[in-house]
Amino acid sequence: MGKIMTVLGEIDSNDLGFTSMHDHILVDTSYYNDIYGAIIPNIGEEKLVVRCQNITYLKKGYFGLSHDSLCLDDVDLASEEISYFKNAGGSSILEVSPGGIRGNIEDMKKVSENTGVNIIVSAGYYGEGSWPEGFVYKSIDELQAHIEKEIYEGIDGTDIKAGHVKIACNSLSETEEKALRAGARAAKKAGLTITVHTGLGMPFSDTIKMAKIVVEEEGVNPKKVVMAHVDQYILKTLDLKEYILNHESATELQIDEVKILLDMGVTISFDTFGATWGLEVIGKYLLNDYDRIRGLLPLIQAGYSKQIVLGTDMFVKFCYRKYGGDGYAAILESIIPLLKMFEVSDEDIQNMTVNNPARLLEY
Repeated sequence: MGKIMTVLGEIDSNDLGFTSMHDHILVDTSYYNDIYGAIIPNIGEEKLVVRCQNITYLKKGYFGLSHDSLCLDDVDLASEEISYFKNAGGSSILEVSPGGIRGNIEDMKKVSENTGVNIIVSAGYYGEGSWPEGFVYKSIDELQAHIEKEIYEGIDGTDIKAGHVKIACNSLSETEEKALRAGARAAKKAGLTITVHTGLGMPFSDTIKMAKIVVEEEGVNPKKVVMAHVDQYILKTLDLKEYILNHESATELQIDEVKILLDMGVTISFDTFGATWGLEVIGKYLLNDYDRIRGLLPLIQAGYSKQIVLGTDMFVKFCYRKYGGDGYAAILESIIPLLKMFEVSDEDIQNMTVNNPARLLEY
């Protein structure tokens, strides 16, 4: 029996239970405001506040301009939202907000105490542009040392330790590759799993390259590697015009490509369940949950359930139940019933939601 590090200390891996393997609880990704501000016309601040009358604008992709949408920092509200997950049968959440976007770590502990949900937090770095001042100039060794401090000593001067490593690459720039190598080395040394974020629209070839850097070049056991957001690759294209004008071709499943990753021995994450908003303001089609199920089923049927984990990637405020979203309980309340509709076995569901998380997070 292995141990898993949570914000409240170690637990036995057998006690992990049903786990969302990719979620954000206290997080600030509003650095995207500047990125999207360069490509989206501003519609006025009054339409960017998260409230019912503005959801129609925000869900078209204008949330990228909204600080209010991208900052989750209310402990009481987070606790209320995670209570829905707990009441639906959820036990644990892997919180994948590393340095650059992570919220207050002591508040994360309060949420766990309030809800009784195990929260495992992540050391590492989000995409370039979000990093703390001066970190972009650090060497791989220096970046690794900082990750290890969060694992062995605690985060932000506390005794709350990371139980996982997360590195986000949006473009696989030189800086992001440094972080990827630092994270891989720290995870390997500590015996922890590393999750690698793949940026929206990132070429699949770059995703393969990142997996090879971690596994083949840095020597991380592929069984301790999760490639995130792989559900974005199940359709041929995410281009909105292609989706509308050449629908049959655009929605062709790309299962053989996804299998390339799986056959490397890594775990893949279908982790955006419940993300039902759009991105038409930047010309992108965002998959819906039926698309994700359509891609997931043949992988399960091909025998890959021991290499798949699930999550909801909660990072946008209007996905909260309070604002009409599916919230953290989306997998339990919506996705598992759909999987059972298509006769996915209890064993396969157990693998993706209980067994695989325990295997990945234990050390």
